[in-house]
Amino acid sequence: MEQKNRVLALFLAAFPITGFLGLDRWYLGKRRTAIAKALTLGGLTLWWLFDFASLSLDSFLWVFGRDEGFVKDGEGRDLRGGLSAFRLKDGKLVRAWSAGT
Repeated sequence: MEQKNRVLALFLAAFPITGFLGLDRWYLGKRRTAIAKALTLGGLTLWWLFDFASLSLDSFLWVFGRDEGFVKDGEGRDLRGGLSAFRLKDGKLVRAWSAGT
């Protein structure tokens, strides 16, 4: 199965309508928690805020060279991509999006 995209998950979590309904968790393959998040309308906004903040931080850290994120998909795999077309890696600025990451 293909690695899930960190930016798409962040996009789905960012907006209240999609975040409250748990579409970010559906995308990541976390079906049970997606249903729970939708039934509680984003955990009365707390769950929605937590998911948005954790995906934002994970994307930000990836841009600054961290390869393993703390947000995983439903099968425990790392997500791919970050918020920038370039990232710092081993002290160098390298292309990120075109490298298939």
